[in-house]
Amino acid sequence: MEDKNKNEDFEITPKLVFDLNLALYLDLVAALEGAGAITYRQMAARVLNISMDARADGETGLATALEGVAKGFAGQGGGLSIELLKAARSLREDDAMGDIPMRPDEG
Repeated sequence: MEDKNKNEDFEITPKLVFDLNLALYLDLVAALEGAGAITYRQMAARVLNISMDARADGETGLATALEGVAKGFAGQGGGLSIELLKAARSLREDDAMGDIPMRPDEG
């Protein structure tokens, strides 16, 4: 019986790495949201910002994929329009949408 290493036939491709990273990221976001550390709306705004930057850099495929992820986050809970998040980006990187946590009063 041949004792072949099962990992020899396993090819690590850039797509596989991206898919695994995205899956781990989504699991992390779900855990953080469940713990109350971050909201899906905040994550939607952050991912959408990255998507818009990628589109501006000419990375259309990546931008489209990230916008899809942002739409998924925005649709959770109360839901929020992607167009509204895009408009809010110019207002202090979505601070108006609650993307950046406020510092506690130092008084």
